[in-house]
Amino acid sequence: MNIELTRDIKMVGACIGVANDKNYLNVWQNQPPLDFGTDLTKLGVDYEAVLLKDALADGATGGAGDAKSLAETLLEDAAYKLARALANHFTKTGDLDNLGKVDFTRTEIVRLRNQNLLDQSTAIRDLGTATVTEPSADGRGVTAARVAKLTAAIGAFKNVMNLPRGQVVNRSTLKKEVETDVAALVTDVSNMDDLVLQFDGTDDGKRFNEAWKHARMIVNIGGSHSSGPVPTPATTPKP
Repeated sequence: MNIELTRDIKMVGACIGVANDKNYLNVWQNQPPLDFGTDLTKLGVDYEAVLLKDALADGATGGAGDAKSLAETLLEDAAYKLARALANHFTKTGDLDNLGKVDFTRTEIVRLRNQNLLDQSTAIRDLGTATVTEPSADGRGVTAARVAKLTAAIGAFKNVMNLPRGQVVNRSTLKKEVETDVAALVTDVSNMDDLVLQFDGTDDGKRFNEAWKHARMIVNIGGSHSSGPVPTPATTPKP
């Protein structure tokens, strides 16, 4: 990505990180305006999809075969990591039924091909979606961000799974799509600004507002762009 796109995508990632900080979840989860939670979920999936598309554009310049190979690797990695996080969670909660649905080794996932990989990854994602709000799930790696990453990887693999081997993947087209997608992410975050303002009725809500505003500020220092530190809330923030 160029400097401007990198700046914008870092800003979006910073906002998602602030919203998913465990110190701010009580501010917006199941609290009006409820659209914030819905919009945040979509933003997380779209954000991961942009990162994946950019990776595909950078690494798959030799045609459909390369694009599929990279998308498959990214999907395997995302599915394995969420599966192991779920396995850890279900082991500790004594849920042997669900443990059996996700207790895969990396080799077992890598051996899956095409539709089987897609089906198994989707099952892991769906179970992750259902589990992410359970007590202590986030501390074991079952997070909304990890579910979003797997969702994006599933979408990316679907797009290239059935491409003819000799078909050329147009890198410039993918890069142009990344630019368009990043612009859409920035617009979505801007629209969420108005929702964030409505959470300022409590001290935690006021801190959330300040942290969100800070995440929206990307500072240009010596040609590089980075987001400054998020203001420290009352308790230690989640990474």
